Amino acid sequence: MGMPEPQLQMPRSCISCHHYRHEGYDQDKHCPFSRSSASAPKPTRTPYGRCGLHGAEVFATEICNSHEPEPFVHLVDVTNRPEPRTAIQERLL
Repeated sequence: MGMPEPQLQMPRSCISCHHYRHEGYDQDKHCPFSRSSASAPKPTRTPYGRCGLHGAEVFATEICNSHEPEPFVHLVDVTNRPEPRTAIQERLL
C-alpha cells in the first residue's frame, strides 16, 4: 500500500476554481479575513482575479454555480459574499 495522495483544503469559492486566474489584491469592505492578533487592524484587502468562464473580475471569495474545482482539492463550504466584485450573469444552460 502506498501513501494516500495529499489533498489541499480550500474554500468552495473562486479561488479554488479552474477558471480563476489571480491578478492581485484590492480594497474590500466585505473582507472575510480575521485579524492576525487582537491588537492588529482588521484586514481590508481581498485577493481578486479574472474568471475565464464569465470574463469578469471576481474576488477570490465569491461563489458561483459554475464552480469547477481544481483536481485533488478538498472543498470546504463557505458563506457567499453579500455582493460580488462585478455583477455576473450566470448561464442557464
